[in-house]
Amino acid sequence: MLEKILNYPPINPNVISELAQSVEKFIVLATAVELNLFDHFKKPKSAEEVAKELKLNKRLTKKVCNALAASGFLKEVNGKYALTEVSKVFLLSDSPFYQGNLIKLYKKTREERWNRLGEALRKCPLSFRRDQSVFNESFILAMAEGAVRWDLPRTVEIVKELPEFKRARKLLDLGGGHGLYALAFKEINPELDAYVFDLPPVIEVAKKFVGDRVKLIAGDFTKDDIGSGYDIVFASDVFYRPREELTQILKKVHESLNDDGILISKHWHIDDLKEDSTAVFFDLMFAILEEVDSVYSTPEFCDILESCRFEVVDIIDIGKSYSPSKIIVVAKRG
Repeated sequence: MLEKILNYPPINPNVISELAQSVEKFIVLATAVELNLFDHFKKPKSAEEVAKELKLNKRLTKKVCNALAASGFLKEVNGKYALTEVSKVFLLSDSPFYQGNLIKLYKKTREERWNRLGEALRKCPLSFRRDQSVFNESFILAMAEGAVRWDLPRTVEIVKELPEFKRARKLLDLGGGHGLYALAFKEINPELDAYVFDLPPVIEVAKKFVGDRVKLIAGDFTKDDIGSGYDIVFASDVFYRPREELTQILKKVHESLNDDGILISKHWHIDDLKEDSTAVFFDLMFAILEEVDSVYSTPEFCDILESCRFEVVDIIDIGKSYSPSKIIVVAKRG
């Protein structure tokens, strides 16, 4: 036994310890966001000063600040802590790129889903009742923060160059949530009538983002009529659904488009288990509480589109490691 232990294999075990530590780092970050800790370091302060302001334990606050410094979110100089650039941009609540609601959603998802993975494997899957209460204001804000981080500006860059977009006069953002995509499209093409279709509680939140600059339609696109005469239907991260349900939605989209209209889909796809690892874990997250597969490979998704009388025009990879998105542009056939 000793001989085997001493004959250590030439394999680096750091991947295990780094993975474990990443969980600890996230817990510290999420806790700091929930306590609004970063706003209290707009000016350099000691941990004791911030602990007093927030009525926290001084000793533990000091150690949390050390952990945040070790993770690159604070920097310590002469006993005082200050924000790093990443914290100034993404963790101050008054920053236009604030990610706090998204971080809180990550934490909520880990508590409600990931912590039950073992239970789900044994019971396969756990019961889950989907209702509109999931789409509260905090959720919509989190989705907006995630979009602003990368997908929104990159998507707009791609879409604005499409000849179909340049001549479009009526666009529907299906399940558009916060409405920022529709608002951005309207800004680029002032002649465009932009609509957002989403659930009633979501539309109430969207009003705070878009005001009267974008038309808002409340409804359930799996059941209700979505309108007609659209030159473009844009759909971002709303097609993670079982094939039968997705097919019915796509047929409805097909009917809503003008004869020369297009559907622009922006979704995560699993084409490579390592390169698309974020989507792999996203797919597993769905599976913990639901019995259906929801995240498709690009070929699988294109096959579904073609079965609904769409023709694939272009596929553009805009992915980053944290958001492996592809834009798929399809034209209406027949």
